[in-house]
Amino acid sequence: MKRLIWLRHETKPFEQRCCLTPKACKELLDLGHDVIVEKSPARIFEDAEYEAAGCTLAETSSWTGAPLNAIITGLKELDDQDFALSHRHIHFAHVFKNQTGYEKTLSRFIKGEGKLFDLEYLVDENSNRIAAFGVWAGFAGAALGIDLWTHTQLSMDYNKRAPLLPYSDQLKMIEDVESRLKKIMSRPRVLVIGANGRSGQGAVKFLKAIGIEPTKWGSKDTRDIGPIKEILDYDILINCALIKEPRAPFLDHETLKLDKNLTVISDVGCDPNGPCNPLPIYKEGTTMDAPSIEIKDGLHLTAIDHLPSLLPRESSEDFCSQLLPHFKNFLNNEIEDSPWERALEVFFEKSLQVNPEIVDFVGNTPIEPTLM
Repeated sequence: MKRLIWLRHETKPFEQRCCLTPKACKELLDLGHDVIVEKSPARIFEDAEYEAAGCTLAETSSWTGAPLNAIITGLKELDDQDFALSHRHIHFAHVFKNQTGYEKTLSRFIKGEGKLFDLEYLVDENSNRIAAFGVWAGFAGAALGIDLWTHTQLSMDYNKRAPLLPYSDQLKMIEDVESRLKKIMSRPRVLVIGANGRSGQGAVKFLKAIGIEPTKWGSKDTRDIGPIKEILDYDILINCALIKEPRAPFLDHETLKLDKNLTVISDVGCDPNGPCNPLPIYKEGTTMDAPSIEIKDGLHLTAIDHLPSLLPRESSEDFCSQLLPHFKNFLNNEIEDSPWERALEVFFEKSLQVNPEIVDFVGNTPIEPTLM
């Protein structure tokens, strides 16, 4: 069955990534689907690349007027607006952990009877994500952590480097960070929490590329304990832990009053407004415009929630290659017992929590078996 895919422009500042590359769109067109791509001055791939692939170009942010059968495909969350959402949407919504504004966002879907397939909740039968930017988040998060530490050692204000700009590839990022690190004789002691996951592996990859062998902690090292005073012995903490349930914090304000070597935290997890935040020592994430804040007594933190944006081309190509086979199944309506069904189940469950009176919206069964 022919489907209509609508790739929207990303409105989040500094966001150049996308989940469908021109090459991927060409494959979808060859399968007989229609692909409309919004013009975007920000996207890492040029409009002309999509046009050359055979896609139809549409005006920026025109998805609101798209036919109801259009599958609105994006990456980051939608702008905070009031109108109801009636389409099927695919993106990272950041609402299923009760983050700030989650009730309003889900209420918009309920009102418009739209559906949300959150990319974060596309998981296989073992609850493993089928597509993720994690490696690139960890890679970039480690780079920022090292660079922030270097700036503190040189008594330089890291925020004066802002805005942080994307790199053409990972080698350019490594060379840039190394160019400043070489000015310092010593090397920091670095702890990576969540080292066995995608983000942690990316962080370790970057650190090894610049000659630093970090201490690596997995879930067994942090389970059922906290605050963890041993963290204070390190110069840099890179938090890559994936936390799905509330737990004792890795650090809190009381622990930070103790003597410490710790001068930099790079929080790749970056969930300051969620109930699962293992670092409740800051209230807002940092940004490309202001990448660091001082927490207390010379302890600096960077926590940017879209770190892979610093490597937009490589991260987009990698993510798309992971997602595309599953997206093709989705378009073929092969969603029973699939990542798409599991994501939709979460959407319905959370929608019912927001408004228990929406049985008609959800249907008599937990899942409606078709896309339409």
